[in-house]
Amino acid sequence: MIFKEIIKKKRDGEILTKEEIKETIDRYTKGDIPNYQMAALLMAIFFRGMTDEETLYLTDSMLKSGETININCNGTIVDKHSTGGVGDKVSLIIAPVLAEMGFKAVLLSGRALGFTGGTADKLESTGMKVTLSKEEIEKVTEKFGFSISCQTDEIAPADRKIYALRDATSTVESIPLIVSSILSKKLAVNTKAIVFDVKVGSGAFMKTMERAQALARSLVNVSRLYGKKAGALITDMNQPLGRTAGNAIEVIESLNALSGDISGDLLEVVTSLVGVLYEITDFGNFEKGKEKAEEIILSGKAINRFTEWIEYLGGTTEPKISKKRLLVKAPENGYITAIDGEKLGFLIIEMGGGRKKTGEKIDHSVGLRFFKKIGNYVKKGEPIGEIIYNNGDVKSFEISFLKAFTFGKEKKNINIIKTRI
Repeated sequence: MIFKEIIKKKRDGEILTKEEIKETIDRYTKGDIPNYQMAALLMAIFFRGMTDEETLYLTDSMLKSGETININCNGTIVDKHSTGGVGDKVSLIIAPVLAEMGFKAVLLSGRALGFTGGTADKLESTGMKVTLSKEEIEKVTEKFGFSISCQTDEIAPADRKIYALRDATSTVESIPLIVSSILSKKLAVNTKAIVFDVKVGSGAFMKTMERAQALARSLVNVSRLYGKKAGALITDMNQPLGRTAGNAIEVIESLNALSGDISGDLLEVVTSLVGVLYEITDFGNFEKGKEKAEEIILSGKAINRFTEWIEYLGGTTEPKISKKRLLVKAPENGYITAIDGEKLGFLIIEMGGGRKKTGEKIDHSVGLRFFKKIGNYVKKGEPIGEIIYNNGDVKSFEISFLKAFTFGKEKKNINIIKTRI
């Protein structure tokens, strides 16, 4: 295969064959194709796109560049994936709830990406082991009904190599490349069904409904072409999800949520995602699954399962949070009409709670609390949030926090669940 002909073919908007895509990934992973040529192909894909079939072949080739995990356990193995947001601790809550319902939830999680938090980082704040072998995942899943662990280096190595090049060539936003990156890792486990939580808004990577819908459809379509049952929800990320954003503080919020003390927006997202999984796996209809999940959460039925899981893997259910606090007060009277989640995500990074570069150590003990959100009326001087910090210019942190909030005279409401795919 003359690789420049593949570049030309995609540049001209033609469809690549399964064999052409497979050989491309095989050769690039081995180092036979130079970065400058692969960068040209990525840019051609960025502008010309790919069909769902092409994306399927790309996903499959990337998946087969590494190891797969075949879990042997009794029960229906399911998974949930979020495209990332600020304050998104859904995985921590949904996994034990699904286990309580009789599913086997096997989630491979990632670390913080950009301004969004990472589930693995949140769990590491407890001191628990987050990188597990296949045998450990199997044992933990059988014991607790769920497992949340890091994606290992052996899974989809082609994706890591291609992602680094995408980042360097500004092709990260390409939907076929996003889908193949996500699915090459999610399909590495022998799950029966996957539900996708595609975030949209200021605190998400997808800023518009058009982009979010395109991503959700492609994720679902390609998963189904691969033989998996799949569904998706587009959920709001125009403000942080729940009451906190950070690492240890989100684990504590998750513990409270599983004890029945949960914010309305977080409850709606978790139970709706469960409802989708319940329906696509033929256990019952969406509403019944949602109702069962809500009853489990509000009654606290899944909390012991979650705490015992953390402790079994060497963690504590009382992760350390910094004692340095600053209340942030409303600068004026009015309704909160907008909250820029991205700005708050970058604030957490500035406080040390996220990474400015790959591999950087983070401070799990810092974070943000939110007392008021969109639609709430506040009076000047009333606390709207709290900054939990260790080091740095706290006055600068306060200014950044307030810049994320917009106040107005008219009340604005938002729908948490935008649409279902």
